[in-house]
Amino acid sequence: MELKQVLKNLKKYKIALLLSAVVGVLAGLVFYLAPKTYYATGSLYVTRAIDDVKFKYFAYEGYYAQQTGASHTNNVLALIESLDIRSEALKKLSIPVNTSNLRKYSSMIKVRRTGPQIITLAVKGKTADQVGKLWDSITNVAIEKNRQVNLNGDSFLNVSKISENPVVKEQYKPLWLCLVFGFVFAPSLLIFGIGLKEYFKWK
Repeated sequence: MELKQVLKNLKKYKIALLLSAVVGVLAGLVFYLAPKTYYATGSLYVTRAIDDVKFKYFAYEGYYAQQTGASHTNNVLALIESLDIRSEALKKLSIPVNTSNLRKYSSMIKVRRTGPQIITLAVKGKTADQVGKLWDSITNVAIEKNRQVNLNGDSFLNVSKISENPVVKEQYKPLWLCLVFGFVFAPSLLIFGIGLKEYFKWK
């Protein structure tokens, strides 16, 4: 189908395209006016301390400590992702622990390994206070549980916060971008649909 024919076909839908642009702008405005989301992000560092008794073998012990810390990072990651940690974190915030809340708050939490010995935890929510407290609760519980688990194992393994408090940011939603996106996206979607319809008509 030639471009000239495509443009001719689109003229038949000019009212629909105009309406879709208006709907898109309104949708963009609704998105802008919707409650903003806040994000709390911070990282944990997993290490293994060097045993002073073996200090004379510093090169070997330092390498061993680094490798053990890197290996243990996956265990800490799994610990933070576990329902046990999240349940206890909610309890400390006086939030009822049930299936609904666990599902809700788990969807607000994202944890990933961002380095050999670094774990980054991000929490999203409706208020800066909510995400900050949830981040603190999860990290504090995880650090304490890690300490308890390793009391009878490798007590030199340690998990610590890189920064005591997470970085809390408000979702960036400029009005002009929301309106422009809605204005462009809705008609583009309609044009795509029209294009498919006309294509199959000509086949």
